Amino acid sequence: MKNKTEASRLAYNKIASEYDVSKEGRYTRFHIGELSDTIDLRDGDVVLDVACGNGTLLRELSKRADIQAHGIDVAEEMIRAAKSRYQDMHFEARSCCPLAWNDGSVDIITVCCAFHHFENPQEFADECRRVLKKGGAVYVAEPNFGAALRFLANTIWFPFAKSGDVKVYGAKTLAAFFYAAGFQAVRAYKKGAGLFLKAEK
Repeated sequence: MKNKTEASRLAYNKIASEYDVSKEGRYTRFHIGELSDTIDLRDGDVVLDVACGNGTLLRELSKRADIQAHGIDVAEEMIRAAKSRYQDMHFEARSCCPLAWNDGSVDIITVCCAFHHFENPQEFADECRRVLKKGGAVYVAEPNFGAALRFLANTIWFPFAKSGDVKVYGAKTLAAFFYAAGFQAVRAYKKGAGLFLKAEK
């Protein structure tokens, strides 16, 4: 399945320069807005946005608090765009697993419309728990597909997709990854086009 990560890298490098007006960029706007409105932030928080794209979510979060903003993404061109836009933030081209952070060093982790690209979602959830501080939280935004659409996507569309999609999940399955990782409180809810999750360590 390693070809899925490479497919994601190639696909998002290709659209990096026009991401905001692309189909993917337009789709994520609602999810970014919901995360921006609901994430609990304090000045000084270390925030890691995984699959950060061109940095838009971190920009919105930085409007609400004086955060230490960090973003990672497998697509080098996305990181190049993020660095050129937001020079006061820290961006790096790298995979989501393993996370290059020390144990208990991050306050908030975010993943916006990218969890379904992860080849090993359980390993990622485990990594989130490792690097988060006590009381820290991970926030995930995903497409809100019904059961029938999830089945079609996972069995017919994604196996042949060239954009690196691996699998979309329902709320219970998404939450189960983080319960299995040892998070103390996990809440998943649906709103409009989005499925949202908050897991607290």
